[in-house]
Amino acid sequence: MPTLQDIASRTKMNLFGYSSKQQQWSYLTQSVTATDLTFTVNDASQISRGLIEIGGSELMLVKSVNRQTNTVSLEPGGRGQFGSTAAVWAANVLIENNPIFPFVRIRESVNDALNALYPDLFAVGTSKFPKISVVFNYPLPADCEEVINIKYQLIGPSNIYPWCRSYRYDNTADTTTFPTGKSVNVLEDITPGREIQVTYMKEPSLLSLPGDDFATVTGLPGSVADLVFYACMTKMLPALTGPRLILDSVEASERASAVQPQQIAQVSQYYNTLYQERLQKEARKLADRYKRPLFYTES
Repeated sequence: MPTLQDIASRTKMNLFGYSSKQQQWSYLTQSVTATDLTFTVNDASQISRGLIEIGGSELMLVKSVNRQTNTVSLEPGGRGQFGSTAAVWAANVLIENNPIFPFVRIRESVNDALNALYPDLFAVGTSKFPKISVVFNYPLPADCEEVINIKYQLIGPSNIYPWCRSYRYDNTADTTTFPTGKSVNVLEDITPGREIQVTYMKEPSLLSLPGDDFATVTGLPGSVADLVFYACMTKMLPALTGPRLILDSVEASERASAVQPQQIAQVSQYYNTLYQERLQKEARKLADRYKRPLFYTES
């Protein structure tokens, strides 16, 4: 299954056009602690003042570069810039000079896309508890957003779990009795001691670390990673328009006349179309997999 780093690498490569944008790179020749403000690199001529991204995740603010000794000095407090995290890095870790699309911004776009998926797409959770005599209202986890279905265990060795046809989900339950504020009234006539299974919808969890597995962490099918990629492209492509508005260099001025703003908008719209088509397909697949049987509630 793809990881956050896989999605970020795919997004960055497509934004760069595979080979049309050649960034400046170097690498560490020594290990760096989470507090070091000076370190040596293989080729300091590839590093300039401003931002660098090390290890594909941490942003640092460069104060000066000594090209004779290949030493890079950072500003005080120059570690973990713009929401990235200062970390320990080993020798030979790659450094990207003035990254156009830092990992921290791509991760932000990925999580924005995940936040926007619910309720069209949802992760699935399960809560199990025994039927207690004379008790009809049971607590549910805090991440429960809606009940998909409820099953209960029959007496005997049959291992049959029929659908519960009479229940009511309450997302405003009294927090004195139900600390999560979520509960379900199971109104079916169930033998005490039998197991009750509640399958419920929940919002996808967000990705944090580069190695986070998409399906494991978010709770979504692995195929939804493509959908998140389309959303990232739709959101990040317009960022290429920003430098066009700053015409203080020959390169920017020349590119502004050659690449029109509507071209970026057209590509962004293309990915948005792919996103909408895939969203409908994934929603149908999820609805087909987790069917909601007919049930009754009491007012």
